[in-house]
Amino acid sequence: MMAKQLPKVTDPNFRAALKEARLAAKLSFRELAKRAEIHEVMPSRYENAEHSNATLPSLKTWEKLNEVLFADSISTAGIEALTTSPSAALPDARLLRDAPIDEIVAELKRRGAASVSINW
Repeated sequence: MMAKQLPKVTDPNFRAALKEARLAAKLSFRELAKRAEIHEVMPSRYENAEHSNATLPSLKTWEKLNEVLFADSISTAGIEALTTSPSAALPDARLLRDAPIDEIVAELKRRGAASVSINW
């Protein structure tokens, strides 16, 4: 059975799951990008860790990819929760102060930081 959404971008299986979902939906990189309203080169960069410009999507783009790839799985209740209570709709969303340091570092690197130094 296919998942109802992509794993978090910090999950080591994210890239493979994105590729599997894209292929299951019979979408090219270009078509996925068009439907998710992102630049056409990005899906390839998200799927292929060996790509010279490999990166991972932001939370907003992750949500768009899920909307495109799993449109049939989105429930009315989920959409209603998004419009009425963003924190209820995004259980993984949390304040920066509540995030573990390893996740903060991973996010900074995902956003392009070449290195991260932490001084206590």
